Amino acid sequence: MKRLIAACILFGLILFGCIAEYWTVSNTADTLAAAVSGQTDPAILYESYQQWSEKKTTLSAMIAHTEVDQIENLFVRALQASRNQDLNETRLQVAELTGMLRHLSELQFPHLYNVF
Repeated sequence: MKRLIAACILFGLILFGCIAEYWTVSNTADTLAAAVSGQTDPAILYESYQQWSEKKTTLSAMIAHTEVDQIENLFVRALQASRNQDLNETRLQVAELTGMLRHLSELQFPHLYNVF
């Protein structure tokens, strides 16, 4: 009976951790995507990049590093394009960045095929 109780407690902790991790990644990604979406102003993009930099270490522990690196590169390219006042390139980079940030929520959603 003690083993069953211990197993249920461990399962509950793992489930709680998964839900907390999904909520953190989803909330952070959605907030950043909303802040960046459609922006071409270098000041706003830089402010969003600062928010990303603050949360990057936490997110790096939860998501694959390839996604973190891609988002980092997209932020840098969007900032550079906005500094160069290249409106089309800025919009392109911001659109890719917004899509990648929204993709993080979908990527972290738990599925049964991830368990079995």
